[in-house]
Amino acid sequence: MKTILLAVFLAVPLCLSPSAGAAGSPIPALDKARTAVLITDPQNDFLRSDGMLYKLLADNLKELDTIANIERLMKAAKQTGFALAVDPLVYTALDKGWSNAGALQRQLLDMKALHRAGLNDARGFEGSGADFYDRYKPYILDGRTIVVAPHKMYGPESNDLVYQLRSRNIDTVILGGMVANLCVDSHMRALMENGFRVYVVKDAVAAPGADAYKAALVNYGMIANGVWTTEDAVKAMAK
Repeated sequence: MKTILLAVFLAVPLCLSPSAGAAGSPIPALDKARTAVLITDPQNDFLRSDGMLYKLLADNLKELDTIANIERLMKAAKQTGFALAVDPLVYTALDKGWSNAGALQRQLLDMKALHRAGLNDARGFEGSGADFYDRYKPYILDGRTIVVAPHKMYGPESNDLVYQLRSRNIDTVILGGMVANLCVDSHMRALMENGFRVYVVKDAVAAPGADAYKAALVNYGMIANGVWTTEDAVKAMAK
C-alpha cells in the first residue's frame, strides 16, 4: 500500500498543468471588493540591472518578460479598481546582529542587499537596492496601494500582510513578484494556510535559473488555487 501511495504522489506533478488552474479549471469570476493583486519584493536589488541580485535572475526575467508583466498586473489593478498590495523585503543595520539567520539571510545581510539604515531613516534610501523599482513607483506610491511592513525571511509571518488584507475583507490574492521559489512560494503557502484563495501568475515572477523556476511551478501547481499567465490575470480582472 505504501508503495502504491508513493507512486501516486510522485505522479501528481506530471498530471498538473501550470495554466489556468491547478486542475485545468476555467478562470473564475473575481469579486473585486474581496480580491487584491499582491507583488512581493518589487525592488531595485532584484530588478535593476545594477542590483546586487539582478544577475542571478536576469535570464529568467528576460525569458518571462517579468518586469513588464508585473507592471501589467499593477496597471490592470488600478484601471479596474482591484486593490494592489506590495510586500517588500528589507534589512536594516539592526538586523546585522541576528544570531540565528538562515544561510541565505546571512549572505544578504553580509553583502547589505535590500539594505537601508533604518525603517524610519531616509538617509541613502532613495534609489538604493531596497527602494522600489522606478518603473513601479507611480503605482505603488499613489496613496492607495497597500504597502505592508517589510518581511524578514521569505513569507509574511513576520509582518502585517495577513492583517492588512483581512481588515479589508480581502480573501483572494493574485500573486507575483520576486523570487519565484522563495518569497513568492512562501507567500503562497502562508496565504493558503490562512484560508485565502491564491492564484499565482507564473510569468510575473523570476527565479535564479531554470531549475529553480521549474521547482517553483511544481509547487504552485500542487498548492495554489490556480496558476495563471499575466494575460489570464488581466482578463480575470476585466470581467
